Amino acid sequence: MDPLSLLPLARATRPSLPLAAAAAPLRSRNLSGGARIAQSRWRRAARLSASAVAAETPRTEEPPSPSGQERFDWLDQWYPFAPMCDLDPGAPHGKTVLGLSVVAWYDRGAGEWRVFDDACPHRLAPLSEGRIDDKGRLQCVYHGWCFDGAGACKFIPQAPALGPPVHKNSKACVASYPCVVQNNILWFYPRAEPEHKDVLQRKPPPLVPEIDDPEFVTVYGTRDLPYGYDVLVENLFDPAHVPYAHKGIMRGIRKKEDPGRVDYDKEGGGPIKMKISEANIQGFVSPQERGYFQFIAPATLVGSPFPQEAKGKKKAPRILLVFFCVPVTPGRSRVIWAFPRNVGVWLHNFTPRWLYHVGQNLILDSDIFLLHVEVTQVLFLSGTTI
Repeated sequence: MDPLSLLPLARATRPSLPLAAAAAPLRSRNLSGGARIAQSRWRRAARLSASAVAAETPRTEEPPSPSGQERFDWLDQWYPFAPMCDLDPGAPHGKTVLGLSVVAWYDRGAGEWRVFDDACPHRLAPLSEGRIDDKGRLQCVYHGWCFDGAGACKFIPQAPALGPPVHKNSKACVASYPCVVQNNILWFYPRAEPEHKDVLQRKPPPLVPEIDDPEFVTVYGTRDLPYGYDVLVENLFDPAHVPYAHKGIMRGIRKKEDPGRVDYDKEGGGPIKMKISEANIQGFVSPQERGYFQFIAPATLVGSPFPQEAKGKKKAPRILLVFFCVPVTPGRSRVIWAFPRNVGVWLHNFTPRWLYHVGQNLILDSDIFLLHVEVTQVLFLSGTTI
């Protein structure tokens, strides 16, 4: 099930329009209705207020999960925005994450990155199409409204210089989300209410220590995909498709006792040995015949062809495949990858980044059509549209 269909609809707090639309069950046939979206945008504009100015009504209680099971709160999580190597501090950058349209920009006055709603409170123009002005503020490209790092409006060009300070009105502010740079990736937390401003101390994003280890080098990349988050995660967990969907691209590790067995067909194949050693609502650890998988919900998947025991050995060869899985909208997802390694480090400075991207995108391309068609067929057979 796509996580975007699980988001609670009844909230007294203010979700942005894309979140409200994405939260609707996939059986809703009106998600793409232009008139409904436009109407919702203007209704949202009427009630827009910044978390930096005033607290909002407490959120309503969510219904209990069936059978008393613990409920996973998709909004009480950190989500990766983009690798830092892809973010220009001189310009704003727009993304959609969990149905939220957000913009990241560098506040040079504070020396920190910020993540805002990607909608100017004036006419809802995307702030990601704006610029950083000469004072280091985020400026809307439509009418020039300027915002500081807290989301407060600091300047409205059309306001009379001697008139009332209309820019200080709470409706002129934009919602700001907690964010942090970790593992050379910008993360944000999709709740803008004041009570969540210190969420980093309570619940930081998952950390992959090898990425920050100076003995490792790491390659990053990003790809938007035409299938949902649920399909993305399931596909990354599935080792059985690799020799078929990625035939000739990804080579498996051959067994010493049976070096000829590389084709997983009926005659030479067998069940893949997998087990789950730890599992709860926050993820799982899966030791495998060679290496392991670890999933930290909702976004972080760490895999390695080397066993976890090697983590404690400083000089042991280590290669990690780290995938950050991002729900975008129903039927759309994004994967950010980071491949830290402590072998062949000397090659890192001689290998252009695009060469790594060619290889990784070749792998993604080899089953992207299959997964897109799979999703389309499942939705068609179930009578569902998105």
